[in-house]
Amino acid sequence: MDSISIFLLLGLAIIGLPPIAVYFLRLKSLIPLVVLQIAMGLMLGPSVFGNLSAERHAELFSPPLLVGLSTISSLAALFFVFTTGMHLSFSSFRGKTFELSAVSLFSVLVPAALGILGGLWIAGRHPGEIGDSGDVLGFALGIGICTGVTALPVLAEILRELQLLKQRIGQYALAIAAFNDAAAWVLLAIVLGLASHADSGLEAVAAPLKLAAYVSAMLVVARPLLVRLHVLVARAGHGTAEGTLIMAVAVAIASATLSEWLGLHYILGAFVAGMVMPEEARKAVLERLQPFTITILVPFFFITTGLKTEIAVGSPNFIEILLLMTTIAIVGKIAGVAIAARFNGETWRFSLGLGALTQTKGLMEVVVATILLDAGVISNNTFSAVVVMALISTAIAMPLTKFFLKDRRAPAPVDAGGGYGLIAEMREKR
Repeated sequence: MDSISIFLLLGLAIIGLPPIAVYFLRLKSLIPLVVLQIAMGLMLGPSVFGNLSAERHAELFSPPLLVGLSTISSLAALFFVFTTGMHLSFSSFRGKTFELSAVSLFSVLVPAALGILGGLWIAGRHPGEIGDSGDVLGFALGIGICTGVTALPVLAEILRELQLLKQRIGQYALAIAAFNDAAAWVLLAIVLGLASHADSGLEAVAAPLKLAAYVSAMLVVARPLLVRLHVLVARAGHGTAEGTLIMAVAVAIASATLSEWLGLHYILGAFVAGMVMPEEARKAVLERLQPFTITILVPFFFITTGLKTEIAVGSPNFIEILLLMTTIAIVGKIAGVAIAARFNGETWRFSLGLGALTQTKGLMEVVVATILLDAGVISNNTFSAVVVMALISTAIAMPLTKFFLKDRRAPAPVDAGGGYGLIAEMREKR
């Protein structure tokens, strides 16, 4: 069978099988689709298929096929992060109280700080887990990013499934996730700077400064220009939505290219492009680009990720790293969010539910891990542990949230702690 036919059959399998499984197994209310998509990619990789038939695996995934998959994977990551950046609304932060700022800060600091400590422990115990271009500090920071990140688009889908998207807890969770994403990219710029100049600390300082300058230029110069350009497109009349989409995609690619030239990685530029898109244009772009990206392009990213992931179940290193990172990522995020929210007057039930929602890692985690792997910050073994950790945290998000939000007292029509009607709504769905 030629490589084109194999490529098309792989696309058919990764795009079609997970939704079919979700439908027939009635998993929609239990786990997000992204969990099955990631699992499908892992099954096609060396961890499962490669172990069952190494010769057949090597025959199917030939070099030309891998080049094609890698190209589509890069586009998938670019547009996924671009649409994620568009979920970061500056207007949503205006007039917010100290409570939101404190909870958002702790949602990053607690799991990231624990992750950095865990990374230092891993680097000391297993030095081989540090990538070829990394060092102890960069590796520890990379682990901190992985344990502290929240997957905003996947979170939005989970909130949609639970019908919490328009509720206060849903909006609260999205605001926290947006803050998490912004913080993750700043930390990632530092780590990439360390990786690119491991023998000098100058680039580690220059990278975030370049990112700050780049973001400022995009906000001060590019954003007003985009607002005017969007107005011109709107005045053109026919094909307004298509014109807006073309404008948005062109900006995303141009920003990604420029950030790559600056040594900031093209993914960072794509995220910044999403941040500066005019609010008026976002709805039209997200309605057209996000479904195509998540449904069609992202599955190819999972294939590529699966081919990089080799789960060494019998390896003590893998088991130790997976258990440590998963515990830190889940417990650290829930604790950081819940304690801060409770301290600011929320009920424990609301606070723990908020923490359970924001601990989901999803595709954002896989994108970050891929960047760290490609930059030589982490090893393949650590990368595999991060991918599995992302799978676990995303899979438990919905059942864990339902558990924390469930009223285990005598039946009551309304959540007395916050008055948001969450429990009443969840009962009505049953």
